[in-house]
Amino acid sequence: MENDTSILLGSSNGLRAEFAQCGARLLRLDIPSSKGGSTQVVMGSASASTQPKGDTWAGTICGRFANRIANATFVLDGIRYTLPANHGTSALHGGPKSFALRDWAVEAADDSLTFRLTSPDGEMGYPGKMDVSATYGISETTLWLDMIATTDKTTIINLTHHAYWNLKGGGNVLDHEIEIPASRYSAVDERLIPLGAPEDVAETIFDFRTMRPIAIPYDHSFCLDAGRGSLHLAARVREPRSGRSMEVWTTEPAIQLYTANHFSDALIAPHSEMIENGAIALEPQTYPNAPNEPSYPSAVLSPGEVYHHRIEWRFSGF
Repeated sequence: MENDTSILLGSSNGLRAEFAQCGARLLRLDIPSSKGGSTQVVMGSASASTQPKGDTWAGTICGRFANRIANATFVLDGIRYTLPANHGTSALHGGPKSFALRDWAVEAADDSLTFRLTSPDGEMGYPGKMDVSATYGISETTLWLDMIATTDKTTIINLTHHAYWNLKGGGNVLDHEIEIPASRYSAVDERLIPLGAPEDVAETIFDFRTMRPIAIPYDHSFCLDAGRGSLHLAARVREPRSGRSMEVWTTEPAIQLYTANHFSDALIAPHSEMIENGAIALEPQTYPNAPNEPSYPSAVLSPGEVYHHRIEWRFSGF
C-alpha cells in the first residue's frame, strides 16, 4: 500500500530533511547557503506515487543485499538459494520486492525518526525472518543513519543507503572533487560483477586517495583501507565553486561510487532535475557479490547476532 506522507526532521543549524515511508526514503535535504536561503542537495528521490516514472533506488535503504549477487544465487551452509534476477542474470539491491519498495512503519521522536519492517523467511529467496530498523537523526551539521537487523535463521545481509547527491543543487557533478581512502578497488566484468581479488588503484583512474575531480563516469566499488569496524571516513566530496563539502563515514569495508549514468529527463523526481551524471551516489556496504567470494568480508548474519551499520553525512563549507 502506497504512503506518500512526508516526514520532516531538522536542526537549529539549518539542515532540514524530508522522508517518505516507501523505502525509508530520503526525499530531500536542504542545507544552508552562504548567500542566504538553502540548497537542496538530494537528487532523484521520488515518493511512492511517482515511483513508476522515477528512479527505483534513489534515496532508499536497499536490502536484503545491496549491490549485485552474480547469477542470482549463493550457497550458505551447504544449501543453494536462488533469488529473482532483476538486473540481467544478477540479483540487484535485494530484488524486485526490495526493502527499497516496501512501506516501512515509522516512529517519530523529538530529534530522530525510526523506520521498521519485518522480512519473512523466504522473501525474495533469502532464508530467515529478519527484523530491521533504520533510525535517522540530525546532529548540528551531520545527518546520520543507524541500520540494525536480526534474524531467526542464518542468512546474508548488506544494507546501504542509496542517496544521490549534488552539492551545487543541480547540473553535472563530474566537476565535483572527491577523495576515497582506498588502495584497492573491485575490477568488474560486463555485468559489473567483481572479477575476484581487488586490484591496486595506483596509476589507474581509480586512485582517489588524493582529492581530485571525478571527471568521468564511474560505477565501481572501492575497498576502504580502514576495513570493517569502528566509524571511519569512506569519502570526502567537495563542490569547488561554492566550497561546500560532504564527508561520508561508515562502519562497513567498501563504498560504491556511481555517477548517475542512467539519469535522463525521461525520469521524474519532484525535488530535482534528472540529467545524465547529474548526481553522485556513494553507497557504503560490504563488497559486491560477497556471498559467492569466501575471501571477501563476510555478509553472513546468524541468530543471536546483531547487524549494525552506521552512516554519517557530515556537511561543511556553507
